[in-house]
Amino acid sequence: MRARLGLAPADAHARLRSGELLHDIGRAHEAWVELGKAVELRPDDARAHFSLGTALATLGCLPEARVSFARARRLDPGNPDYAFALGNIYFECQDIDLAVRAYESAIHLRPDHARAYFNLGHAFKEKGLLQQAASAFRRALAVEPRFFKARFMLAYVYALMDLNSEAIEQYRLTIAASPTYVKAYYNLGNCYLKRGQTAQALEAYLAILELEPQHARAHFAIGQAFARRGQLADALQSFQQALALKGDFPECHLAYARALEAVGKVRSALHHYRVYVNDPSAEEHRDEVKAHIALLSQALPRPTTSEMRAVQAGEPRSLGEAVLRH
Repeated sequence: MRARLGLAPADAHARLRSGELLHDIGRAHEAWVELGKAVELRPDDARAHFSLGTALATLGCLPEARVSFARARRLDPGNPDYAFALGNIYFECQDIDLAVRAYESAIHLRPDHARAYFNLGHAFKEKGLLQQAASAFRRALAVEPRFFKARFMLAYVYALMDLNSEAIEQYRLTIAASPTYVKAYYNLGNCYLKRGQTAQALEAYLAILELEPQHARAHFAIGQAFARRGQLADALQSFQQALALKGDFPECHLAYARALEAVGKVRSALHHYRVYVNDPSAEEHRDEVKAHIALLSQALPRPTTSEMRAVQAGEPRSLGEAVLRH
C-alpha cells in the first residue's frame, strides 16, 4: 500500500469508493476509517467530506458530522445535496434557524427538492411557525403529489391550527395514498372525536385494529369514543384491553378510573386514579386527580367486617369487582 501513496488521487478515489460501499452495506465504522483516509489524501474533495459526514451521522457523531458537511458545503456551495445534509444535521443538533437557512439554500439550488420543502416544514413547525410549515408541506406536495408523509404532516399542522375540516380532508387523502398508514387513521379518529363525530372516529380507530390488533392506543381511543357516546360497558372493555397490552399507560388509567366511577365502581376507580398520580409522566391532571382522590376517599363508606374478611381472604366483593379489578 505504501508504494501507492505516490498516487494519492487514485488512492483517495479508491478509499472513497470503498468507504461509500461499506456504508451502503451497513458497515459504518469501517466506512468511517476508509473515508477518513480519503479526506486525508484529498482534503479539497467535497464528496469525500460529504461521505465522511454521512458515515459519522450514521454512527451518531453529530458534531463531527456537522464539521464534515460544512466543509463539503464550503468546497462545493452549488451542490443542493450538501446544503440539504447540512440542514438535517443542524436540525438534529436543534439549531433550527441554521437548518431553515440550509434547507432554503437547497431549495434555491434545486427548486423541485421535495424533501427539502418537507424538512423545512418540520423546521418551521419546530419553531411554532405553523402557517410557514403548512406552506412548505404544500410546496412539497406540489412537487411530488404522492408524497403521503408530506400530506400527513400538512394534515397534522392543520389540526394544530384548529382547521379540523382541512385536517380531516388531508388525513383521508393520506389514507387513500397509503392505506396501511396507522398514524393517519389514529389522527383522523382524533379529529372526528374532537368534532363530536364519534361514529366516524370509531370507524377510523377500528380500521387500525384490522391492521394491528395489538395497538394499545387504538383500544384506548375506542374506549374514549364509547365513553363519549355513553356506552360505558363497551368503554370499560376497551380500556381493559388497552391496559392488558400496555400497563404503563397513565392516560388510560385515568380514563378507566373515570368510567369505573361513572358506573359506581368507586374502589376500583380509586386504584386507577392512584396509579395515574403515581406515574412520573402524568403531569397534566395530577393535582386535580389528587384532590378528587381525597374527596372520594372521604365519601367512601367504611367497609363492613364481612367485607374486610372477604378482602383478607382474597375474595372479590362482588361479581362486578371481580370482572373489573386490575
